Amino acid sequence: MVATTLATQSFASDRTAYHLLDDALDLSSDDTPQQHQADGLRPTRNRKIVGSNPVSGAQPSDHGVVLLALLAPQGTLLLLRAVPALDPVLRSAVGHLVVVGAISACALAVAVAAATAAARGRDGSLVLLALGCLAVGFLMLGHGLVTPGIGGRPANLWVGRLPVLAIAAFAACLLAAAWPQRPPAVWAGRWPRGTLTAGGAALGLGLVAVSLWPAAGVGGRPLEGEARIRLALMLGAAVVLLAVAAVHWWRWRLGSDRMQLALAVACLLSAGALLSLQLGTLWRLSWWDYHAFLLAGFAAAIYAVLTGYRRSRTLHDVLDGVFATDPMAHISRGYSETLRALIGAVEARDAYTHGHSARVAELAVGIGLRLGLRPEALRTLAEGAYLHDVGKVGIPDHVLNKPGALTDEERAWIQEHPIVGSDIVGRAPSLRDALSVIRQHHERYDGEGYPDGLAGKEISLAARIVAVADVWDALTSDRAYRPAWPPDRALRHLEAGRGSHFDPDCLDAFLALMAERGHRLGHGDGDAAVADAAAEACHDHPEAADLAATPPALGRR
Repeated sequence: MVATTLATQSFASDRTAYHLLDDALDLSSDDTPQQHQADGLRPTRNRKIVGSNPVSGAQPSDHGVVLLALLAPQGTLLLLRAVPALDPVLRSAVGHLVVVGAISACALAVAVAAATAAARGRDGSLVLLALGCLAVGFLMLGHGLVTPGIGGRPANLWVGRLPVLAIAAFAACLLAAAWPQRPPAVWAGRWPRGTLTAGGAALGLGLVAVSLWPAAGVGGRPLEGEARIRLALMLGAAVVLLAVAAVHWWRWRLGSDRMQLALAVACLLSAGALLSLQLGTLWRLSWWDYHAFLLAGFAAAIYAVLTGYRRSRTLHDVLDGVFATDPMAHISRGYSETLRALIGAVEARDAYTHGHSARVAELAVGIGLRLGLRPEALRTLAEGAYLHDVGKVGIPDHVLNKPGALTDEERAWIQEHPIVGSDIVGRAPSLRDALSVIRQHHERYDGEGYPDGLAGKEISLAARIVAVADVWDALTSDRAYRPAWPPDRALRHLEAGRGSHFDPDCLDAFLALMAERGHRLGHGDGDAAVADAAAEACHDHPEAADLAATPPALGRR
């Protein structure tokens, strides 16, 4: 009753918070503000959330696109080779030039988009993506121009070599782009214009020479061991493309960024094109297939760029961070406007929450990675961690920013913020998977937490992870009344909470992560009660002498 009364008074007095939440949740214009105050912030203690919620993420239709890109080339080739009647001869040099020209145009368009974005951010990986697409564009155009019968071109070997070289160059550039902190991505980032100019000039000169004299020199005779070299090149490129596709598919599942999906599809279809190129019969449909797969792959990339550009209006925003290795970079790209508006509403009222939520989300994802969570679960974990304190938007300012210790009544109100937060976010369908974290992040493994007194595996795994990350950040952050705890001291006290406050498995994963960052348990025993009190008192402002002598009073974490 106290919490409900305070909620109404606080929200009625804080019009800024109301309008921020109103915009974030896209409330119906038929409802009055009074209805929103009552419906949106009334704590519902009787609605327990036990265990994990289903996770959201990529839609089933998107998974179908990836599956189709993976299986269509092999399935089509097998069908055409098994049923000769379905594999007719379609000989047309002009038609071939038109199709190859379309592939080249799509690849060059992606190259221009990537180069434009790379020039703004000096992103070496984007430079390499542009270079790979540039190679496909020039080499496939050359493939069309040296087709026997086009402009009196004689029979030559370049017509079969150029598509293999194009796909192999694309695979090599994507492989190099996968490590942004290593050469050659670092070098490309330092000299983006020089890299693209040199690469474009070399490809252009090669295109001119091969197009004008296709049968001259090695164009009219095979190299020694060329068949083995060709096969090795194709197999290597296929392996690289499949591996890179897996990476971009994983990243797409983290953030649902359509550019990641497009790159995964382009890689899979390019690998499939190599299969059709090697096993298809010249001028038959099974050979034409590889052109169709390449065209579809780069057309998908163009579609992703255009749709992203329509939303953001800048190519840099569309492609920035595509090759980032930090999972949080991809998760945060997928944050909805609703989530960003909600966290903005909280940070506008509580200075401590600013930065705290982002740090807790980053640490929680690191723990989740070590526990082997799927990308969709990591995404939900990050969203829940980011929003875990959103219920503070319903706390009156005089309580939220009180410099001294809280009264029992005020503390009871503070302990309602997980329920209030769950009620607020529950009104946004896209964020409902995060509800268990928001409501349960103050539950304890031994059942002594709040608001529902859940214990053990009744608490969702995501909430158990966030509990560890939340306490760590509270202890190691500077407060108005105390400096941040040293990492070794904080680790000792968290270890003391094993099995009581924290899930032992989550704590083990956290300690492993801290060890990687150079923080290890120091000597001496910790005190779980001291750690709990210090973490809970993250907004109290007790006197320094009292803080040094006794654990801080329960507060507002």
